[in-house]
Amino acid sequence: MHWPACGSGNFLTESYLSLRRLENEVLRELSHGQISFGDVNYNPIQVSLSQFYGIEINDFAVTVAKTALWIAESQMMKETESIVLMHLDFLPLKSYTNIVEGNALRMNWEDVVPKHKLCWCMGNPPFVGYSLQSKEQKDDILSIYVDEKGKPYKTAGKIDYVAGWYFKAAQLMQGTNIRTAFVSTNSITQGEQVAGVWKPLYDRFGIHIDFAHRTFIWDSEASLKAHVHCVIVGFSAALNQI
Repeated sequence: MHWPACGSGNFLTESYLSLRRLENEVLRELSHGQISFGDVNYNPIQVSLSQFYGIEINDFAVTVAKTALWIAESQMMKETESIVLMHLDFLPLKSYTNIVEGNALRMNWEDVVPKHKLCWCMGNPPFVGYSLQSKEQKDDILSIYVDEKGKPYKTAGKIDYVAGWYFKAAQLMQGTNIRTAFVSTNSITQGEQVAGVWKPLYDRFGIHIDFAHRTFIWDSEASLKAHVHCVIVGFSAALNQI
């Protein structure tokens, strides 16, 4: 799994915890079936932090994400030990976390993880409307939303920042079964931005929408809430749709 805008790792950590809980449920059922896990050379855990990748531009957030994943791994390891009734040799800091610091829109994502290793790409890229983008952010979009000749599309200057992640993901998914899902501002699914964001993805990369969640208000526990209206869009270039 790849999160090309992972922030402080909340999505990464919750996804890891959910998969490990499912794995522990399987191990619990196997243990009820009198399957022994006593072999000290056998590791019953197949879900690993090494299977999770992320890119984040903020160095402090990168450190927080790594720490959160290590803590989550430690917690789930203890739960697994109580199920399989065996000691699992573990030191959190020995686990490698694939969180890379950098601007995801200026990086080759395959330098972080080769696409043949990926099944899913997901996250919630930055919510910045085209009228609120800094010069650097506008330059990011203009460097990405380009045609076959490397020239920016005419509408590239009037699309939200999150669209850059859609274009990069569409490029990455070519010739693979990778599926992508992003939480995004709903403006990319309304009005003039629809053609600007989606037409190049359909024409250039043959992507199709696998699923979509209607507009909802992004909620948080913060005292000052942004009240951003969001959608979730799952898409791919794979021949077999979900």
